[in-house]
Amino acid sequence: MKEREIAVRGFVNEKFGSTYGKGLFHRAIYNGSVEVRNPYAKYLIDFFEFDRWDITARSPEQLGWSKKLHQANIHNAPEALASWIQHYDPVTKVKTLADGVCVYLPLTQELYVSINDPEHGVSDEWSLLTKNCTKTGVNKPIFIATNVDLSLTN
Repeated sequence: MKEREIAVRGFVNEKFGSTYGKGLFHRAIYNGSVEVRNPYAKYLIDFFEFDRWDITARSPEQLGWSKKLHQANIHNAPEALASWIQHYDPVTKVKTLADGVCVYLPLTQELYVSINDPEHGVSDEWSLLTKNCTKTGVNKPIFIATNVDLSLTN
């Protein structure tokens, strides 16, 4: 069976470290998007340092992910980053939390994505290698991970 096509793009969070309220700071190091095909769905991710991400787990699904990642020893991986996953509807611009997680290990350039979102036809997981982008700047990704040749897509 052919793996479902996915493209993940990570961007430097320009707001990192700035405040958005008294004692409230933007803590995501990277922001990004996850796009899957057949059927198409788009998700948003915000990568936090693992320990900072871990304390945000609230729902039973999130607590389950926290436990799984601790059992996989991700919390001891140097510079491990993690994100919850939000489905993004480009028409309404509505973001809804989806069951899933994205883990990025910058030192080894590994990316793990798991999404369980039957409402939008996505229930899959991927392990990908990231590639650093050579052209950086505003609205240009810092890294990309995919299992498809993006130059062949329209």
